[in-house]
Amino acid sequence: MSIELYNPFDSTLESLEYTKTKDGGSDLPSNAGPGYSAPIKDADGRIIGAKALAWTENGTKLLTIYIARGAPGRDHRADIVEFVRQLRPLLLS
Repeated sequence: MSIELYNPFDSTLESLEYTKTKDGGSDLPSNAGPGYSAPIKDADGRIIGAKALAWTENGTKLLTIYIARGAPGRDHRADIVEFVRQLRPLLLS
């Protein structure tokens, strides 16, 4: 698991949208966004985890969370969304 905060975030909201598209990401729920979650796949295309990127409305801060090779049977995407939901008020306010 990896959690990183970029403050300040020195890119653009447009680059985040591009990354979301490239990753095949889905928007975070409204109480966790703006941001997206996406699966992490191995070289053979198997899902081995999930990642989430969440940012402030103005794009000045970025929170990234990765869970790779987590416990089998876990819903890593649900776990990632919950981490964002819990950490957003602490790190992105």
